[in-house]
Amino acid sequence: MLDTIDAVRAALRANDQLPYGRPRTVTAEELVDAAEQFDDPELLAVALLELTEAYEYDAEQRKLPVAFARIAKLRKEHPDSFGDWENHATDWRYKWVAAALLSVPEVPLEAVRRWHGELRTHYLARGHDLQPYYARQYRLAAHTGEGVPDAFELWATRWRSRYSDCHACELRDQALHFVDLGDDERALEVWQPVFSGERSCSEEPHVSRALALLPLLRTGRLEEARSAHLTGYRWARGRSGAARAIGLHLEFCALTRNEPRGLEILAENRDLFDRHGDPLSRLHFLTGAQLLLGRLVEDGHGDVPVAGPPGEHRTAARLHAELCTEGDELAARFDARNGTPAVGDARRARLARTPLFAEPMPLGLRATGPATATGTGVPQPLPAPAAAPSGVPSGAPDEPVNLAELVAKARELSHTNHPDALLHWNRIGALVEAPDHRHPEDAEQTGLGPLAQIRAELALERAFDERLPDAEADALYAEAAELFEQAGLTARALGARARRVGPGNDKPGDLPLVRDIRARLAELAAAGAPFAGRELVAVLQLQVNAEMRAAFEAATATGGPDGGPGPDPAALAEAEATLEQLYTEAARHGLPHRQANARLLGARARFLADRHRQGAAAAAEADRMITEAEQLVEQAAAPWRLAHVHGQRGELALYGGDLEKAEEYLRRAAAVVARYGDRSTGAARVHDGLGRTYLALGRPAEAAAAFTESAARYDRLGEADDAASARVMLGQALCSADRADDGVAVLESVLLEPGFAELDVREQAQARLTLARGLREIGEPRAAAEEYLLLADRVAEFDEQHILTMVAAEAAATLASAEQWPAADLARQRALDSHCTAPHADAVFDMLLRQARHTADRHGPDHPEAAEQALARLDEAAEVARTAEREGQDFSSGCPDGTLHDTRARTLSSLDRNEEALAEMERAIAAFAAYGPGAHHGRAESIRVAALLEAHRLDRPDAARARLDTAVAMFRDAGAPEAAEPLVELRAHLARR
Repeated sequence: MLDTIDAVRAALRANDQLPYGRPRTVTAEELVDAAEQFDDPELLAVALLELTEAYEYDAEQRKLPVAFARIAKLRKEHPDSFGDWENHATDWRYKWVAAALLSVPEVPLEAVRRWHGELRTHYLARGHDLQPYYARQYRLAAHTGEGVPDAFELWATRWRSRYSDCHACELRDQALHFVDLGDDERALEVWQPVFSGERSCSEEPHVSRALALLPLLRTGRLEEARSAHLTGYRWARGRSGAARAIGLHLEFCALTRNEPRGLEILAENRDLFDRHGDPLSRLHFLTGAQLLLGRLVEDGHGDVPVAGPPGEHRTAARLHAELCTEGDELAARFDARNGTPAVGDARRARLARTPLFAEPMPLGLRATGPATATGTGVPQPLPAPAAAPSGVPSGAPDEPVNLAELVAKARELSHTNHPDALLHWNRIGALVEAPDHRHPEDAEQTGLGPLAQIRAELALERAFDERLPDAEADALYAEAAELFEQAGLTARALGARARRVGPGNDKPGDLPLVRDIRARLAELAAAGAPFAGRELVAVLQLQVNAEMRAAFEAATATGGPDGGPGPDPAALAEAEATLEQLYTEAARHGLPHRQANARLLGARARFLADRHRQGAAAAAEADRMITEAEQLVEQAAAPWRLAHVHGQRGELALYGGDLEKAEEYLRRAAAVVARYGDRSTGAARVHDGLGRTYLALGRPAEAAAAFTESAARYDRLGEADDAASARVMLGQALCSADRADDGVAVLESVLLEPGFAELDVREQAQARLTLARGLREIGEPRAAAEEYLLLADRVAEFDEQHILTMVAAEAAATLASAEQWPAADLARQRALDSHCTAPHADAVFDMLLRQARHTADRHGPDHPEAAEQALARLDEAAEVARTAEREGQDFSSGCPDGTLHDTRARTLSSLDRNEEALAEMERAIAAFAAYGPGAHHGRAESIRVAALLEAHRLDRPDAARARLDTAVAMFRDAGAPEAAEPLVELRAHLARR
């Protein structure tokens, strides 16, 4: 009940803690009404100031000037009710009103200019500097396109003052000035302090990340652009005040050919269609959405259902037309108000932009399709472009000039599995499936063959597409078999039927059928039937694939070759016998690339089967077989197949722990993949292996790039679980590369993917753990705590109960940092209970130290009970360390005594017990010194804090300087100058005081 002044004040304080948006704005309006029932001008002033702030950040520019007029009138009538804070807040809002009036086209330009004059007069009267006035003048000039250079100079060359916009926001406006001039490099240079975190505010760097997307793309800084999209959109998502930024993220998706991602963003922000309070921001949003939808319409996807205004159904074409009409009308209203075409010209320039890439730029996110019309359905992949299938690039010097030559080339490429084979078959399909196609009468003489044969080959090539669902591939194999029979090619028909038993031939009941077909093909080959030898070899490979899978089935069921039993000896022997037959038949029929396949399969099987028993011997035999495969590939003159050879050698080196060798060969494989445009699963595995290698080598930035590529490739192939796994690793790599913002954005997305549920439960747990740690690192402890608590329930079922101890401990520390004290105490007790039976000393020790610091920092010296709790946590940490040492538990916390004394000192300092804190820090310094060189940095940090205590808390600057001089000399003599660097900086700072 808001029936007392105290109740209204409490409600105002509570509302101020809410995020900006519709709920906060509505409550602010209600609180103004509640404040009006009391004769208390000060209360009403605070309520109106809160309301204008809500309007400013909730895109309610139409309402803001009216609310501010009430504040100005109230201050004029009751000046004594406005204290320092109220006066400062009121003067600050003069700038907000100027921006709000400019954003509404119904407000005449003369009225905007009058308000600028009012702002200038008011600031002069109250003794404020005029730099903020000139900033508004520049924004007006940039909006109308008139007098921009002079307005920029008048603003940008003035010193900042008390009422200037925050430094980050001013840098943003300056950078945009250079973007408008076409100087992207200069703009990005101006933006650098914002992106580095040197300058920031509640909106920055998030808004600037959206505004810098296009300059980053145009200057080729693709990794920075990808990061700006991931982290910038995560902040903007669902914010009514971020309409302009969301429009820019939609534009980014269109320009990078990530239209499905754009449709997902549109669905997540469809409420913006109903927001009209800030017409200028709305225009920016509509233009970005129109550009995205225009790409879909132009590519032939106008009938795709998309998320438009809530409660209504739209196709891309219909929504595009509606946005075009509204956007043009809105831009025209601004231009009519301004008397210049600047707003319309800027809109037309944006809409004229075209994609900057031939293929989608990998984002590290799932490549989803358009959302349903309601925005709540599961996104589906976009259909293929409406244009005819693509072929060999136009104008290529070796492009066949007629159907016979084209088919001959396609057959040659298919025979050796060249990645370009499908491009040729797509062109052939477009020709022979055209309504006016007439098959040549001399088809047999030219080697073209009957139409049924060509159609069978087309069906077969399409069935090979790894993105196809099993049922569709099976139907295409059946179609190919029937057409080959019609063409009189029995051997090829049998080969197609052998493939029908299921992709990969990994169903136990299929092997007898494959073996039967193989026997029939052997008879046909002996009789010299066309294609019989080639199909026999192909079916032998199908058979060995199935037999290998069957042999390793037991190991797979129990966790893989490392953790489970080896393969069934009899089944493995049978598979290896088939492998030798495959090698022999491939040699007999002159198919060296198939011989190479046999050796690669054999190498992999030998390594996985024997390495847990024979180690180096198994690896050496696998290496010998891969070397032979490489020689066979060279003999076959099929260099594109070296990607598989180098890739497998690299993978086996990675499994064996030879990281340098793994990197060398996987990089070679990646180079071959890039050169020949390989889009197979094997190519995706190469990049995945590279990512894991880089991560193991401690090079997370390179790992992130590799996982981004592998995830995009898996997406294109429809391998949802492999793609999700790659993105889990990408999130881990990004967090390890000090890019926790990016890692969190990726991992939050992964958790929503259908493929995530298919991952191993431990991989899922690792993803959530990395996400929780990332959220904690970027300053979102409540969200991090939620992930920890959810994870704790999941890992409670694991056999390795020390994982539960670790997760519960991290949850307890994070809950304390989020000031969720009852929950933090429960999690702490859960961690301690688990630690008793499943010790994890490092995690529990760290938890108790962090809880002590959070408790002391939050409550300070005025709460004796909290002080006792903080010190009690430190006593518990000391007991954990003693028990770990006594019982021989794993404990890798460096110098626990030094860390414990250091933390106790900092805790005592937070409690304003500074003499005790200094004494405790002396003990920390001594403990680190006794530990040796491995604790140099810990010792230096304790010395630094001790000096700060002496100089600032205990007023002993001379003692502090002397301490630092001694320590700097000591570290330099010890050959640890890097440990002395922060002490030198502090010494210089104290000397200046």
